[in-house]
This record gives sequence, C-alpha cells and structure tokens, in this order.
Amino acid sequence: MSLIDTGAIMMALGVFCVVAGVSMAAGSLWSPRYRAILEVMGGSLFLAGLGFAGADLTLAS
Repeated sequence: MSLIDTGAIMMALGVFCVVAGVSMAAGSLWSPRYRAILEVMGGSLFLAGLGFAGADLTLAS
C-alpha cells in the first residue's frame, strides 16, 4: 500500500494545468506584444492537463 495517492496527484496536476493554460490563453488577449508565446504556452499546458486527467481516469478504471 502506497502512502501517496498518485491518482489524486495526477488529477490535481491535470486540473492545475488546464486552469493555468486557459488563464494564459485568456491573458494573451490583454497583451498583444506577447500574444503568440502566451497562446502557445497556454495551449501546451491545456493539452498537458487533458493528458494528465485522461491518464488518471484511465488508470483509475
């Protein structure tokens, strides 16, 4: 038995990445100078978050 609940950690990391990615993509609307890099970084975090959450749901079932 593991003392660390890896499923909860992966889901929390997935939710954090999704929220951070959406926030960065939304923040790009107010910063035209850094729009391209914020959209790329936000999109990457969003996809990573979906991957973590999906992997957690797959491993949990």
